[in-house]
Amino acid sequence: MVVSIEFFGIQRVVTKTGSIDVPISEKTSVIDVLEYIREQYPALPLDDKMILVVVNQEMAALDTVLRANDTVSFLPSIGGG
Repeated sequence: MVVSIEFFGIQRVVTKTGSIDVPISEKTSVIDVLEYIREQYPALPLDDKMILVVVNQEMAALDTVLRANDTVSFLPSIGGG
């Protein structure tokens, strides 16, 4: 089983790709995949307090359990003032 991780903006520059497939098990959650991505791309800015998690184009929590063929994105939260 795999999920697809999509990269946008600076993530695409750092990873040099638009997406990768990550192997998962029946109990893999978003936080597990996030840790995998952090290990593979240590220069990637993915602070879990500064990103929005999207699974299949819907907001999701870090403890969301993933299913085969899900698409996951880690979007930077945008702020201003």
